Amino acid sequence: MNNRDKRKVQHRRFFTALTVSVLLHVLLVAGGLYLQYLTGVNHRQLKTVEVSLVMLPGPGSSEEADMADVPLAIPEPEPVPEPPAEQPPVEQPPVPVEPKKPEPVKKVPKKVPDKPRQPKRVPVEEKLKELEQTVQQKKPSEIERALARLQQEVKKGPPSNLYKRSGPGLGKGSGNYGAPMSPFESYLVEIAMIIRQNWLFTPQLIRERGDVKAYVAMTIQPDGSVSNIVFDRKSVSEYFNDTVFKAIEKSSPLPPVPEEVSRRALKIGLVFTPQGIE
Repeated sequence: MNNRDKRKVQHRRFFTALTVSVLLHVLLVAGGLYLQYLTGVNHRQLKTVEVSLVMLPGPGSSEEADMADVPLAIPEPEPVPEPPAEQPPVEQPPVPVEPKKPEPVKKVPKKVPDKPRQPKRVPVEEKLKELEQTVQQKKPSEIERALARLQQEVKKGPPSNLYKRSGPGLGKGSGNYGAPMSPFESYLVEIAMIIRQNWLFTPQLIRERGDVKAYVAMTIQPDGSVSNIVFDRKSVSEYFNDTVFKAIEKSSPLPPVPEEVSRRALKIGLVFTPQGIE
């Protein structure tokens, strides 16, 4: 360290010691003043009593002789007033109390119990016959059930013309009545067989009961790639719908669309059932 630095350090130490000593002296002076203030507050002030001294006359003085000649005047007691004579209390006449009138008793009319109605006695055999007739009338016959099923199937028909086929079905190898299939039908049979091979489906895993049938529309590009897979109508089983969608995705790309079928993108519709593809 330089001499200048040492001097600066010494000056700092000196000033700090000086400030500390000044602060301590100030604190001591303030504490002494505060203690004096407390002692002045707590000191009780003495009460001053003024006393006047009176000179009494001594023996043989003239004042005492004068006081002996003066007779002492004793004040007469004041007469005590006699208490007034007690007057007999005045008896007040009793106030007549009117007797309370009894409240009239309300007469409650007596309820006459209704006579119980006696039910008509019907023999048990007649009741049983009536029940059998009503059950038979409400019970639908087999013909009515079949008609209801047909009506439901008609209502649940194909959602569009994409699912209408001219032949008896896909996968049988021939058209109507053994006629050769058209190029469109033969192409549908080919792509249905490919999708069926890629379709992993276990019927025992379907827990839902009902119409397990899915209508799926798709677009096949000229090179065979599949796009726009849409369920026009899903089945009651989500497991079944999931397997159908995965099978179509796995089968893409399909064989290219023949020129005699279409030179543009071909939109088709397939119906999937647990028995196969329609």
